[in-house]
Amino acid sequence: MRLTALLDNITAQGGSGPWAPHQPLATPLGEKDAAEFDRLLAGILPCRTNDPELWFAERAAEVEEAKALCRTCPLVEGCLAGAVERREPWGVWGGEVFVDGVVVARKRGRGRPSKAEVLARQAEEAARLEAEASASAAA
Repeated sequence: MRLTALLDNITAQGGSGPWAPHQPLATPLGEKDAAEFDRLLAGILPCRTNDPELWFAERAAEVEEAKALCRTCPLVEGCLAGAVERREPWGVWGGEVFVDGVVVARKRGRGRPSKAEVLARQAEEAARLEAEASASAAA
């Protein structure tokens, strides 16, 4: 379930579900109610209780810390689905790292890539080209 759909479907009783899909509250939240909702939500979402810069960190250790915190979040699936749909340009969303709008296994630090990374990438590309060549030869 998308995060926005989840948040839109919280019942007037303030329960924790189940919610009827796509049925907004019978009475709109007032300013005081919205502030209380934000306060309660902030207590359970790690991205609201920790330093926001952590989710956009440069260092790999901090990025891994943000991913670990995301795994404890009750909204991780909706967060990830929304980020994929929006093609978030960077950051940790739903426990995954986004770079240039796509999920990557890990964030590489600044600077030149290591020789091992370059060689691994070249080997993968060579294997892919070989597989394509053998598939086209078989066809």
